[in-house]
Amino acid sequence: MSVNDRLAKSAAMVAIVATTLLACGRAEAEPRTYFRMNTPEFLETIKLGYEKFTEFQCAKCHAIREGQPMNKEIIAPNLTLARKRLRPDWMLQWMIDPQSLQPGTKMPNYFAFNEDEEKDYAPIYHDELAHQYYEIIVAVRNYTLVIGTDLDPGYDPDAPMPVFDWGTDEDEKPADVQDWEDQYYGY
Repeated sequence: MSVNDRLAKSAAMVAIVATTLLACGRAEAEPRTYFRMNTPEFLETIKLGYEKFTEFQCAKCHAIREGQPMNKEIIAPNLTLARKRLRPDWMLQWMIDPQSLQPGTKMPNYFAFNEDEEKDYAPIYHDELAHQYYEIIVAVRNYTLVIGTDLDPGYDPDAPMPVFDWGTDEDEKPADVQDWEDQYYGY
């Protein structure tokens, strides 16, 4: 086969591929939105997020230090990895109603609008209390994204790993932790 024949054959293949792509329609990528952590709005929420994170005692179950091992108390993912592994919009959905994303999870629902009988878990903006809850969820999500960084108001790289004393009596532990231990360790 001569060079001219090969060029003609290649041109014909390119024409076929181009025609096929045009006939199938133009494929457009969905617009990508980026989450910015350096906006004033984001930065303003971190302190509230830290306060609520502490109030809800999230660190009783979640690791919050780089390299912190999971054990009988630390049963949930290490949140220092959240900013690298999780999409911010997914984090909101998870915090609003973890059971809808992973039925049976030990992650509790903290907010009253999760108890809606119609199972409508979207933020209810006309309800002032639900709006406040949603703002808290956003703040906790935003704080979670900065755990272990210079933006973390509670970060002290020299502090010892947090330890939570649930007592020595098994009855003093929260039921979900006791259930997890029973299941995991076969008690």
